[in-house]
Formats: sequence, C-alpha cells, structure tokens
Amino acid sequence: MQNSFTILLIDLYRTMYPFESGVWDAIGARIHIFIRKRLDLSDEEALALRTRLRAQYKTTMRGLNTEFGIDEAEYLQFVHDVDLTELIPPNPTLPGLLSAIPQTKYIFTNASRFHAERVLQLLKVRHFFTGIIDVSMIDPYTKFEREAFPTALKLIGDPAPVECVMVDDEEEIIDRAMESGLRGILVNKNPQQNGHNHIQIPTINQLDQALLQL
Repeated sequence: MQNSFTILLIDLYRTMYPFESGVWDAIGARIHIFIRKRLDLSDEEALALRTRLRAQYKTTMRGLNTEFGIDEAEYLQFVHDVDLTELIPPNPTLPGLLSAIPQTKYIFTNASRFHAERVLQLLKVRHFFTGIIDVSMIDPYTKFEREAFPTALKLIGDPAPVECVMVDDEEEIIDRAMESGLRGILVNKNPQQNGHNHIQIPTINQLDQALLQL
C-alpha cells in the first residue's frame, strides 16, 4: 500500500475503540465528579457548567483552566483514572491491519498520554505507533483549533502537511486538519455527521480501505 502520504495521525477516543464502548461515559462521570467536588457545586450546577464550558471552549479542560485556573495535569490524571479492562473490547483484526499499513503512525489525541498508553496496550498495538502526541504537547491549542496541526507536525520532524493524514471521529477536527493542508479520514458510523463529504469509514477496521481512496 504505497501512497504519496507518509504519516498517519490517529485519534484515540471513539476512533481506536468503538463509540459505544462506554469509555467516554466513564470519563464523563469522572469529569462531573471533578467539577462538582473541585468547585463545590451541586450536580445541576456542575452539569450546567460543563455543558457551557464544552460549548464555549471546545473542551471542558480548557474552560476549567481558563476560567478557574484548574491545573490541566491534575484534571487529566483524575478524569482518566477509570478501569478500561471491561470497557475496551478486544479487536483481533487490528494488529494485522496496522502491520500491513507501511506509513509511520502516531496517536494524536486530546486525551492524556497516560490514557493513550493504556488503550494501546489493551488493544495490543502499542508497538505499531512511533509516538503519542497528547493534549499537553499542543498547549495552548486542542485539535479543534487549526493551530494544533502545525504545532503537532513540528513535534514529529516538521513533515509537509500534504504527507500527513488525520484519522478522527470528529468532522470539525478533520476540517481543521484539512485547512492546515493535511488529508483526512472520518471514523464515524453516522453519515449525517459528515456534512463536508470526507472519506468516511464506520470503524478503524476499515482504515486500509479508506487509505486507498486518498
């Protein structure tokens, strides 16, 4: 599978594992506890604040840091402290799939390295990835901002954007990547969440098929 691109940047949440796995729900519950206890809020107040911060800042973490000075490392450690062993299902197809794709692969995530390492180990695919770019490494940006992409590329040797492909479950993130000159693949089962007609696959297990369309 030889193509003009040389690097894959692959998301973690709902990309490397299924949307319905329950991981995001478990992390969401930890986010709620963190906000409620750290800011001494009721359940209703914590939910309302989280909803507003997510809408305004794209990530709850960035909103908590901006408005309340919450330490991002403390937040990330707390919210990702969940038992993944019963949540992430085995994917025996994935190692062979990644092995057959010759391009250099990185995880590029709005999560922490701690979370990414655990997910990759559970899936038995850590050795296929040259490195992990986590949210702390692209500070003050997140992947919802166009500036995150040149920042990330500098961390891996500053390849030309056209040589790189972003694989993610969020159309907005694919949009920002493509605005920065990368190519994109959307991993999402819902075709209605693909308003810009990106190359789309339902799960990571079809990645090889999507790459042939680039």
